Amino acid sequence: MDTKSTLLINYLVTSVAFNFIFPCYQVQNNFFHYSSSIGSFPKDERLFGVVLLLGGLYMFYVSLKNLKLKRLIENIPTSKMRSVAMGLAELKGKIEVNNKILEDPFDKKKCVFWRVHIEERVKRGKHGKWITRHKAKDHVPFFISDESGSVLVQLRGANMDDVRRDSQYETALFFSEKLPLNVRNYCNKNRIRFRGLFGGKRRMRCRVTYLEPNDSIYVLGHARPLLQKEINNSKRATAAIEFVKNGVFIVSDKSEKDLIEEMGGQSWIIPLGIILSGLGLGLFLDVFG
Repeated sequence: MDTKSTLLINYLVTSVAFNFIFPCYQVQNNFFHYSSSIGSFPKDERLFGVVLLLGGLYMFYVSLKNLKLKRLIENIPTSKMRSVAMGLAELKGKIEVNNKILEDPFDKKKCVFWRVHIEERVKRGKHGKWITRHKAKDHVPFFISDESGSVLVQLRGANMDDVRRDSQYETALFFSEKLPLNVRNYCNKNRIRFRGLFGGKRRMRCRVTYLEPNDSIYVLGHARPLLQKEINNSKRATAAIEFVKNGVFIVSDKSEKDLIEEMGGQSWIIPLGIILSGLGLGLFLDVFG
C-alpha cells in the first residue's frame, strides 16, 4: 500500500469518526448520565475512560511505529553481500550453515533457529482462552548468501515475529489424535502437563517455527566489519549483521513485498487510536464537568 492510499484511508476513517462516532458519543454520554442518575449504571466512569485513552494511545503508537518501519523498508536499497556498506543495511538471500546447526524439538528438522510455543485452552466462566504454558527458542550464527558472497548473521536481539509458523499440533478433549511422540517427549522433559486427571486429555496447542538451510530470508539490521574470531571461523563472509541498541534488526522468511503490504494494511489503526483516545479523554474529563 503506497503513501497516497494510506493517507486516503486515514482521511476516510477520520471523516467517519467526526461525522458518526463523535455524535454517537454525545448520545452515549447522555445515557451514562441518565443511567447513573437512576442507579442502573456504575457511577465511576473514569476507569472506562482511562482504558479507552490508554488503549487508543497504545494502538496509535504501535501503528505509527509500524508505518515508520514500512517506509524505512520501502526506501532503503538492497545491498549485495560482497559490497554491503557498514551501518543500516537490507539483505536478501538464502541461509547457509556456519559451523553449528540445531535440530528443532518437534519435527527434528535441521535448522539455525527454532521457537516453540505451547498453550492450553482454559475455561473462564462461559468462555475460554488460550494460556501460554511454555515458550523456548534457540539459534546459532549463520550466513545469508547470494551470488556475490556471504554475510554472517548474529541473531541475538533480532525481531523474529515475521518468521512464519512451520507446524502446529492441537488436541481436543474428545475425538482427537494424540500429540506426536516427539512433542510428548518434549513436554515430559520440560515438565509440561498435557494430560488431565486420571490420564484424560487437556486441550493443548503446540506450535514450532524454524529456519532451515536454503530458506530464502529478508534481513534488515546493522552491518559491521568481522571480528577476528569471526574471521577465523567465517572465512567466506565479507561482514556481519546484528542488533544494535535503539536500532532495527528484522529477520523474516517473508518477502519484502509481503512485509510492506502487512505493515501498510495496519495504517487504518492510526486514526482509530486517535478516535478511541479522544473518546476516552472526553469521557474522563466529563466526569469532572
